[in-house]
Amino acid sequence: MTEQLLRDLKGLAGASTADLVGIAPGEAFTAEELGELGRSFGPVGSVIVLAQHIMDPVQMARFESSAGPRVDTCLADATLLDACWRAVLVIREAGFRAAVPRGLRYAASDPEHSISSKKAGVLAGFGRLGKSQLLIHPEWGPWMRLRAVMTDAPLLPDQPVSFSPCGDCHRCIDACPASALSERGIELDLCYQTVGSRGVPGSPVIGLSPRGKINCEECMRACPIGEAPPRIAMKDRDR
Repeated sequence: MTEQLLRDLKGLAGASTADLVGIAPGEAFTAEELGELGRSFGPVGSVIVLAQHIMDPVQMARFESSAGPRVDTCLADATLLDACWRAVLVIREAGFRAAVPRGLRYAASDPEHSISSKKAGVLAGFGRLGKSQLLIHPEWGPWMRLRAVMTDAPLLPDQPVSFSPCGDCHRCIDACPASALSERGIELDLCYQTVGSRGVPGSPVIGLSPRGKINCEECMRACPIGEAPPRIAMKDRDR
């Protein structure tokens, strides 16, 4: 039964808003990493990882909610969520349980319903972490978005790729307008400040509307791996 389920899940790649579907072993995630959702869900057999290749700058546009807390999401995250729910339906039809956790940017700590989709992406063979602290795909580079689905189904996991994306390259570090990146890692406060405010000198944030923006992508655009999508034209941004 799990062999057919695995084929059905992999079949979502290209047949949904996901371009890649991979499997990471549930045992690789600690109870702390799985948070409250893991405690309420129970034993996790597998983590299904779904990726969308970013080929259009509109996919990276972020929009805030119109009421309540200032929560925002990019278009790729929102459309990829549809593929996640398709995976959930496939899993439940096979007689297993499934849930969609929230993602964690840079694996920051959130004890509620989160999981590091980047760690899952590495385990599922999508790529390796680069100096930008982003997952680097061998062909797409950093140009992909990730989401995950937890299940109790014991699926055969994929294997991590043998791939060293950075070596002596430090273009992403040099390109960061806030100096948030270094050989030691990333200073989250500086990065968040850059992507969240027009007031940071040199910040390339594009304001699309009072509640919409394109975040800083300079470290991604500096990466020599993959093809960056064209920039959104900035001439109309303040109209």
